[in-house]
Amino acid sequence: MDSATKKQFSLGFFAIGFVMLFIPDLKHLDAIPLGISQYFGIMFYLGLIFMIIGYYLK
Repeated sequence: MDSATKKQFSLGFFAIGFVMLFIPDLKHLDAIPLGISQYFGIMFYLGLIFMIIGYYLK
C-alpha cells in the first residue's frame, strides 16, 4: 500500500474511532430512540478498535 494512502486510512480510522468513543455519551439525550441506545456499548468498543487500527497504520 502506498504511503499516502496508508496515512489517509490511518487518519480516517482514527477519526471514526474518536467519534465512536463519544457516541455513548448521547444516551442521556431524549431525542435518541431506545432501540438504538442498546448498541452504544458495541460502538464504544468498535471505536477503540478503530483507533488502534488507525494508530497501527500510522
